[in-house]
Amino acid sequence: YRYERAQAGRYRHFSQVGAEAIGAEDPALDAELIILADQAYRSLGLRRYRILLNSLGDKECRPVYREALQAFLRGLDLDEETLRRAEINPLRVLDDKRADVQKQLVDAPLLRDYLCDACKAYHEQVRELITAAGVVFEDDPKLVRGLDYYTRTTFEFVHDGLGSQSAVGGGGRYDGLSEMIGGPSLPSVGWALGVDRTVLALEAEGVELDLPAATSVFAVALGEEARRVLFGKVTELRRAGIAADFSFGGKGLKGSMKDANRSGARLALVAGERDLAEGVVQLKDMESGEQRAVALDEVLDAVRARLA
Repeated sequence: YRYERAQAGRYRHFSQVGAEAIGAEDPALDAELIILADQAYRSLGLRRYRILLNSLGDKECRPVYREALQAFLRGLDLDEETLRRAEINPLRVLDDKRADVQKQLVDAPLLRDYLCDACKAYHEQVRELITAAGVVFEDDPKLVRGLDYYTRTTFEFVHDGLGSQSAVGGGGRYDGLSEMIGGPSLPSVGWALGVDRTVLALEAEGVELDLPAATSVFAVALGEEARRVLFGKVTELRRAGIAADFSFGGKGLKGSMKDANRSGARLALVAGERDLAEGVVQLKDMESGEQRAVALDEVLDAVRARLA
């Protein structure tokens, strides 16, 4: 959940996909995660995104830069809220999207000019590794992350089809986070890709995903005895590794078949009192509408044959 107000593609309640590597400080891990995120977006069919890359330094060199940046910001014509932010976390001011603020930041000191030798070498290794992997990126000396615990590598995926709220994902290294929340010293790097923003990016590019249905078989029971029997069949199918669902809530045939259609299932198991009296259930192909009776003890084999 986010505290700040909702914006386009940025909701208070949001979903994200994340990946982390915990326990080692190695530029190869930073590169691996950037490459992984790039492959994830490409596998979805996205092409019009850009990768921004920067280094935030570490506890040795960033404090020096922080002081230099604060001194610069105090000399600008900024509103009270922005000046207050500059005293708490001056790096966040660099991320201010307002044109009048960005205009004043043109001559702001850059963190890359304050990096210690160790951070410079680390960042160059990350750049070399992702370049060798064929990942195209842009150096962005003003790129920051919104949370103070980030160190060294920071990156963001932006999509120009989303307007001002263009970030679709991002992350970086956060070696001090574990200790900050009371844990052991654990170097860490990771990212989060916003599901809502990624969907908007797919829409902006006109990409339609051919997603497989989550359910293969949907059971529709007519009557209490049929509910008991078909619930058992659904359990049997699931144990055999077949994605099956059940029409809950005691709906009638019409409502239950609507649920079956919405589920995207290829097959439906339908049974009423007459079917059970004959020892069968009806196996219906949801695409063709073809339906045939299947003996109760042959349901699993029949479903496997139709899904093969």
